[in-house]
Amino acid sequence: MDDLPIIVRGTKVVLTPARREDVPTYWKWICDPEVNRTLSDIGACVTIENEYSWYDDRLAKPSPDLFHVDVHLAEGFRLIGNGELFDINQMDGTAELGILIGEKDCWGHGCGTEAVALIAKYGFDILHLHNIMLRAAAYNTRGLAAYRTVGFREIGRRRGVDVLERERFDEVLMDLLADELKMP
Repeated sequence: MDDLPIIVRGTKVVLTPARREDVPTYWKWICDPEVNRTLSDIGACVTIENEYSWYDDRLAKPSPDLFHVDVHLAEGFRLIGNGELFDINQMDGTAELGILIGEKDCWGHGCGTEAVALIAKYGFDILHLHNIMLRAAAYNTRGLAAYRTVGFREIGRRRGVDVLERERFDEVLMDLLADELKMP
């Protein structure tokens, strides 16, 4: 762990590059129904081979339209999640943000909120983005609260597009500009 470079340091979490050796941990998270319910591909539990292919195809090769990081606790350096800015458009200065805190004992402690703020700050300060957008299911109240804490504002909804346990929910669209970012 000592040789893993820190991209951004916060008080609760640090952001580092992803490592192929952590693919089994990513796989464990996305196959946990309680964790998976907040992902865009809800219910998808791929094989570990698929997860390695995802890593090799998407993360192992640098891409100008993707900034992906792992999220570790600042104290102890335990891997607890990951996040990314994707569909980065340098010409327009836009990107979309996604985050996953996979270690459930870290939920409700501000780790995800700080990780979102650090990823957004990196996007604005280093990638020179103008606008960062995200999508969240309306039932993801914990995530929506974290996004609002950081300064994201609701810009619209897609009605009834997320299904959880046979019930339909709206997809909430939110965005953030650099001068609206609030560091927790």
